[in-house]
Amino acid sequence: MQYGDLSFFQTGVAIPLFSLRSKNSIGTGDFLDLIPFGQWVRSCELNVIQLLPVNDTGFESSPYSARSAFALNPIFINLQALEGSKSFEDEILKAQESFEKEARMDYYKVASFKREMLRKIFEIRYSMISASKTLAQWMLLNDWVRPYAAYAVLKTLNKEASWKDWDDYREPEDADIEKIWKKYKKDVLFQAWMQWEAEAQFSKAVSELSKMNVRLKGDIPILINEDSADVWFHRGYFSLADRAGAPPDMYSYSGQNWGFPTYRWEVLEQDDFAWWRKRLRQAAKFYNAYRIDHVLGFFRIWEVPQKEVTGMLGRFEPSIPLKWQDLQAAGFCRESLEYLKNPNFGKDQLWNFLGEYTEAALEKYFCNLPGTTDRYIFKEEFSSEKAIVSLLEPQAFKDALLKVYWNRVFVPSSVGDDYYPFWYWYEQPVLFTLPLNEQETLRRLITENASAQEDLWKQNALKLLSVLAKETDMLVCAEDLGAVPRCVPFVLDKLDILSLRVERWCRNWDSPYSPYYEMSDYPRLSVCTSSCHDTSTLRGLWEEPDFDKNLFWGHAYQSGMAPEKLYPDHVRGILSNLLSANSLLCILPIQDFFALSNQFYSIPASEERINIPGTVGPHNWSYRIPLRVEELQNSWTLNFEIRNLVSERKNRMIWKI
Repeated sequence: MQYGDLSFFQTGVAIPLFSLRSKNSIGTGDFLDLIPFGQWVRSCELNVIQLLPVNDTGFESSPYSARSAFALNPIFINLQALEGSKSFEDEILKAQESFEKEARMDYYKVASFKREMLRKIFEIRYSMISASKTLAQWMLLNDWVRPYAAYAVLKTLNKEASWKDWDDYREPEDADIEKIWKKYKKDVLFQAWMQWEAEAQFSKAVSELSKMNVRLKGDIPILINEDSADVWFHRGYFSLADRAGAPPDMYSYSGQNWGFPTYRWEVLEQDDFAWWRKRLRQAAKFYNAYRIDHVLGFFRIWEVPQKEVTGMLGRFEPSIPLKWQDLQAAGFCRESLEYLKNPNFGKDQLWNFLGEYTEAALEKYFCNLPGTTDRYIFKEEFSSEKAIVSLLEPQAFKDALLKVYWNRVFVPSSVGDDYYPFWYWYEQPVLFTLPLNEQETLRRLITENASAQEDLWKQNALKLLSVLAKETDMLVCAEDLGAVPRCVPFVLDKLDILSLRVERWCRNWDSPYSPYYEMSDYPRLSVCTSSCHDTSTLRGLWEEPDFDKNLFWGHAYQSGMAPEKLYPDHVRGILSNLLSANSLLCILPIQDFFALSNQFYSIPASEERINIPGTVGPHNWSYRIPLRVEELQNSWTLNFEIRNLVSERKNRMIWKI
């Protein structure tokens, strides 16, 4: 769908669909809750709602862990709106009352209950559903449904185990999908019916939002779960030998390993990127705009070998390696280079890492380098992060072993003539075992090699992102956070893709005290925000011990010293400054809007956080707003404050982009 009028500064609200609460809610928000929520949005003169992904994640709560790039999550189906639900009215009401007592969403319980009820409704209507020509036609128009339904049924039959652990159908073909549909006719139809109903309800909500002139912005993760219908059925599009992640940065010393397979772009290109095109067309049924999660992955993805746990031993793909010929010409021999890729150690060297653990480690985890009696390497079975972190040893011992394992200048590669620099190559002890002249030569070669990557990444992104940008009429927005290559702004600007600006991170990190950028310096083609689902809220930020309140306070043009605690008057000033940004879109989390009213201050700021990256627990992906969407209409103070802020922004002059 087209976004529509962009002749004024746009303001919106970000909220996960599961966070909504309404009079019809059963433990979570649903597609039809978007209608009363849209009415509130419109009454506040906001014009954009931004959602997290709403794809089917099975019994996994993270919206970024989808078991299908196309299927919607049945948890978001409104049961009461389904034909046949009246037969289970008492059961639904009882569950509704029970879940309503919970401050946060219990994803597993809600998902289990909803799927159980959906099955009961399906059973009493089976004869009509199985005869439905409308459903049959819909399935013909959506060719992803049949393999998805087959996968979902097999997933249930195998007690939710990954397809890699199934006894049958691990490598399916078209004929296998037909066999599964014949054998499990009723079960696969149930899966298809849930998707049909989910799409119908989502489409109804989208239609009503459109009548209100409220735009919907979706979220399309670049990656897909390995245990998904897409990887199961379209195996050739994915590389299962590697995992995607992020390189080390100031927030994560060892980087990130997300556990998702990477793409075989060369195979996707042979099909003219048909899978991606279909994915975008599916999203365009519902969204006026979309956020590309981790857009940097279209420039280059951080690939981590499957046997590793962290992102430490990853490398960018694509990237230009240092070649054996160039290193040889610079004076290096093969033996030295292999030593830098897979180091061996003398006992004294190991003592520097392991200290008192050295003797025990030598006996259990190391063996002699072939042809030597005084040089040591890891035994094969312990030569991975997975093996080391799973050892039944003290954590300090395992941490020391990891440092030994990471001690290298080059990461291993499948091509012997290719050498990829380790992220922290410049500070590894093995580097300093080389003569000084060789150290300096390596520094020069690796630095030159790093500079050579930019054009490769630029051309790669232009090729891939141009496909996405041109496939639909949706407004394209990028999540371009992290270690950003220099070429990113050029590519995004060329393709009219909006970048992302999270205020707390928009700083000149190369200047003394890292000052914040002025709002007037934000690019017009950008989306700005105060917080996101992976950060604390604005109130939560204020409570972080290492946060420089006074620096931020001055940046927001507030007078005096920064308050120790934020109150509505303070928030109003901060948000007013943020909404003065030159960004075309400003979309704030609903929690930061709530901070404009004392009504919500009894809720601890920590309870408003949606996700803490790198952690697993019941507080992740379970936040729900503290009152029903129907009641938001009566939050007079809050609504008044939002309207005033939006009015200020909307009435600012905007020139043609």
